[in-house]
This record gives sequence, C-alpha cells and structure tokens, in this order.
Amino acid sequence: MERPRVDPERARTAIALLARHERAFRRTARRCSICAADADDAFQRALEILLTKAPPGLEEARLTAWMQVVTRREAVAVRRERERLLAPVAGEPWGRDADEPAVERLPSPRSGPDERTERRERFEVAARLLRELKPDERLAIVLQACGYSYAEIAAARGWTYTKVNRSLAEGRDRLRDLGPLS
Repeated sequence: MERPRVDPERARTAIALLARHERAFRRTARRCSICAADADDAFQRALEILLTKAPPGLEEARLTAWMQVVTRREAVAVRRERERLLAPVAGEPWGRDADEPAVERLPSPRSGPDERTERRERFEVAARLLRELKPDERLAIVLQACGYSYAEIAAARGWTYTKVNRSLAEGRDRLRDLGPLS
C-alpha cells in the first residue's frame, strides 16, 4: 500500500498545531470513544487526514477547530464500527442474541468457555458491588475507569475537584469494605 505524499509545509503546520493542542484533540477522541484503544485509533486517523487533506492557508484558530471536528468525526466512526462489532446478531453460535450480556461481546485474547464464564462472573460481582455505592461515587468511579481525569469529571458534572476526590475516595473505600471482586 502506497503512503500518501505529505507536503513539507503541511507537515510543519501539523507539528506546530499538535505541539499546542494535542491533549485537546486526544480528549475529544477519548470522550467520543468506547475505550482508550479506540480513541488512539481515531486520533491516528485524524492525524492522517490533517497531514493529507487539511485546507491550506487556514489561520491556527480555524485549523484547530477544523481538527477538532475531524477528530470527533473519526472517533464517532470508530465507535460505530466497534458498536457494530459488539451488537448482538441473531442466529450466531454460542448464544449471541439480545439476551446475552454485553461483557460476552467484548473482544478477548482468550475466548474459551472457561474464560467467558469467569469474565461473566466477575462482571456480575462488579455490577453488584457498583450498585451498592452512592450514585455520585458510582458515577465518579465509572468515569475514572473510562479514562476521565479528575478535572474532566468535575467539569462534566459541575462538581468541585474536592467533590470528585471525595466521591472517588469514599467509593473505593466502600468497594474495599464490600469485599473482593473474585
């Protein structure tokens, strides 16, 4: 497969843009993705588009906004691909139907019956333990597990940094008190 040629001026512009805004682009990709790996894929796809198809001559503010849109679109496209892969399909072997829990559809390097049973049991225990938490604790823990920082959780929920910290700490303490996952 032949790699597209990248104009040196376009490459310099992209490097300068990334030096200032890479974290923001990665956050955008992460917010729109199911997992960190999908966010990385979307970010990489957005970079390829930046290097090969960015409109020439845009001022930095407009190019930054353009790149945010491209990153978001690529993350949504990767997410749709993942959701399509994880969606239940009627008539598939091993019971992949609408009643199958989502944990069964997640890709795994080992997918034998023993591993699937163990994953399902751990998932059920984790879900039960999470239901025992206060709503704010549960939400903070889930958002952190999805890769959000304290600041991002605070901004998304309208909480203070202290509230995020307290919710996470009390939630972790409560989970420890409730018992082990296995």
